[in-house]
Amino acid sequence: MLNISKSIRLRILEILFKSKASHLGTSMSCVEILISVYSTIDCKKILVKAEDRCRVLVSKGHAAASTYATMHHFGLITYENLKTYHLDNSDLCGHVSHGVSCVEHSTGALGHGMPVAVGCAVGLKAKGFKRARSFVVCGDGELQEGSIWEALLLAGHLKLENFCLLVDYNKISSITLTNNVSNLEPLKNKFESFSCSCEIVDGHNINQIKNSIKSNMFKGKPHVIICNTIKGKDVPFAENQPDWHYKTLDEKLFIEAKQHLNNQ
Repeated sequence: MLNISKSIRLRILEILFKSKASHLGTSMSCVEILISVYSTIDCKKILVKAEDRCRVLVSKGHAAASTYATMHHFGLITYENLKTYHLDNSDLCGHVSHGVSCVEHSTGALGHGMPVAVGCAVGLKAKGFKRARSFVVCGDGELQEGSIWEALLLAGHLKLENFCLLVDYNKISSITLTNNVSNLEPLKNKFESFSCSCEIVDGHNINQIKNSIKSNMFKGKPHVIICNTIKGKDVPFAENQPDWHYKTLDEKLFIEAKQHLNNQ
């Protein structure tokens, strides 16, 4: 799994450098989260758009580079298409878009993916698809949106045991510390007060995330996984640096980042 993380991060660097696009920090922090989700579900059902497929929504839509690179690894996007990321006339724009096959919903206006994911869980349950789950990945800064908590209130009330929220808790909201904007702590207690089960894991440990996903399947409550992560993970000059939410790679930094990853 470590090789998968490395491979996906190299792809992210490649497409961000080629397109001169931003959001390196937020894309690097959620790699293992996305790997854990897509390796837990049946991606073939997503590819053929089976009605009983699991739904995956990346509510922090600015992590498009990470989302598309991970989807490519799991056979949901071709490499030829991935290489067009954020370039003119590409369907792979800088925020996750349902114009891309196998993407469930366009996101980027923060707080919007969470309510849709809850709606997906309601629909799957109503149709009797007992093994299908709805997953949503949210950023910690995104948790400042009221729509997140409104949706979670309903999920807890309806006991949506087929719903799983994964929080990319990298502690940075755009260009400052999340808790300087709006203190989220004690975060686990907040989720539990909304009638959810909640677990805190190392957000860069795929086994921990997958174990939390699997061990809390269909246990009578929505499940929340707080994934402690590092913004800009495995790119030393970008790690925990808020300005790498927006900065772009020049050739020197691109080579430096690639060399670091290749030497790991």
